[in-house]
Amino acid sequence: MPALSRHAVTRTALLAVTDTGAVLLAVLAAITLTQTGGTLLERIFSQLPFVAIFLAAWFAAAFHEDLFASQRKEHLIYPLIGISKAVVMAFIFAGFATAFLTQYRPTPPFLVSFGVAAWLFIGGARIGLRIAIWTFRKWGFNPRNVLIVGANPRTKHLLDEVMRHARYGYRVLGIVEDDPQRVETLREYNLPHLGEFRALERLLTEQVVDEVHVCLPVRSSYELIQSIAHLCVGVGVPVRLVADLFPLRLATSRAFRMGKIPMLSLSTVPESTAQLAFKRLLDIVVSLSLLIGLSPFFLLVAILIKLESPGPVFFLQERVGMNQRRFKIYKFRSMVADAEEQRKNLETLNEADGPVFKIRNDPRITRVGRFIRKYSIDELPQLINVLRGEMSLVGPRPPIPAEVEQYTWDQRRRLSVKPGMTGLWQVSGRSDLSFKEWVELDLRYIDSWSIWEDFAILLKTFRVVIEGRGAA
Repeated sequence: MPALSRHAVTRTALLAVTDTGAVLLAVLAAITLTQTGGTLLERIFSQLPFVAIFLAAWFAAAFHEDLFASQRKEHLIYPLIGISKAVVMAFIFAGFATAFLTQYRPTPPFLVSFGVAAWLFIGGARIGLRIAIWTFRKWGFNPRNVLIVGANPRTKHLLDEVMRHARYGYRVLGIVEDDPQRVETLREYNLPHLGEFRALERLLTEQVVDEVHVCLPVRSSYELIQSIAHLCVGVGVPVRLVADLFPLRLATSRAFRMGKIPMLSLSTVPESTAQLAFKRLLDIVVSLSLLIGLSPFFLLVAILIKLESPGPVFFLQERVGMNQRRFKIYKFRSMVADAEEQRKNLETLNEADGPVFKIRNDPRITRVGRFIRKYSIDELPQLINVLRGEMSLVGPRPPIPAEVEQYTWDQRRRLSVKPGMTGLWQVSGRSDLSFKEWVELDLRYIDSWSIWEDFAILLKTFRVVIEGRGAA
């Protein structure tokens, strides 16, 4: 059996034993917390139908999530997401299967306790095992022998990453390059020059090589790379190409498949499926809860608006959303009914730079409008837009079409994500910011987005709104 296959079998067996032990511990914990009467062994045997079905479902879900595949280069967050999804799928399947296929009916307290314990124990065991394996690799156990083809700035960047992440367990055997002077530029790494490109065939047959990493420029070395790939595939050695085909300043690259077609994605927008799904779930839960909870308050605001000035309660305006999707934004009307018609006569009083129109002491604003603007109450109906998926709780502000027409090409990148009710601009000065600062904050948010940053912005927004700082 090839070494790689032996490692795969050993890894799978070790993980299977670890998972089984974690599930049994979860059963023991759930029984201890929720059941009394009878011996411990009797109580464990009473749960066997559910546990057996859960274990079978877990292994199926874990294989589906690639949790038994080699994850030498993965961060801890990715297996945790996969473990969470697999536990949920196995738990739901085991619950329904047990109910329909057996006479056993686990109690709700046991199910809740077991579900939580299974996630904690499986996740804890897997992460603990992962950290232990990483530690052993740092000490030199189970290394992956790597040949690097090409000597250039790509090679230097790759070697820096290998040295920075010793837990990957890569051992670089040396560099294959036609030009010795290029190899000399990498002398700080103390790696041997193993010969010219034509020596690769000999090296693959004479040395233990687990992977070949190619750092050659694709455009000028296409035929050579094709030849190298043919040699490596012929002897079953994986070949990896440093994928900076289009070295853009901001875009990140990601490989994926469209059916059977391999594709390379270049994108400046967040592409973390799990985090984006959680962001959307958070938008739905929070917006729906607030719309229900604040409905009496909405009614009071509506009455005050109608009492002061004639016209509709809500102000609807066309805005530009993600990737130039048009939608109607909802706001409590804070101005007189014909405010849009009056704007043409007030253009000379505009205090904002860029394509934005703002007047601090706008004569069109009503007394009720001035109050609800100060505390951003007029923005609350945008929860409807959030619930409908046109906006998010956090993101860049949605511009009007006339503003977008004046954007520079780079500023249009603000439209690459869903607009939000609040964002970095909201917690950094609101209308006190210049248009340039406003755009810079939005682009910074897009480039560094994470779900944790959204939470931080939401917390800061609450303080800023209470204080009424920077409202126009």
